[in-house]
Amino acid sequence: MNGSVYGYLRERAEESVSRKRQGKIRAVLGYSMCSISVGANKVLESMQQVLSDGGFENVIIETTGCQGLCSKEPLLDIYMPDGRRFTYELVTPEKARAIIASHSVNGECINDWLIKNEGE
Repeated sequence: MNGSVYGYLRERAEESVSRKRQGKIRAVLGYSMCSISVGANKVLESMQQVLSDGGFENVIIETTGCQGLCSKEPLLDIYMPDGRRFTYELVTPEKARAIIASHSVNGECINDWLIKNEGE
């Protein structure tokens, strides 16, 4: 019985999250010890403020744990409704506001701030 109750509850939760995300741009901020130590809390506050001030109803903010790239933190992943993903490195509060506005209004990334391979 517990297995089926768990399965039911998990399925309902996944459906709810899926509905919430449908047609939205997801801004997912890495939020762990390494990112917090270099300002992720200020980036998160900035993201929340730009959504409030700008009325960007097509964007939702989420956080995630360590992504294993401490030297590039804070990291911000933007997931577009069409499945494209953009990963930004060394995000500041100012950059976060510009990134959200660019994706939300223009549907465009900011190439200069995307994560780069060490050889680039």
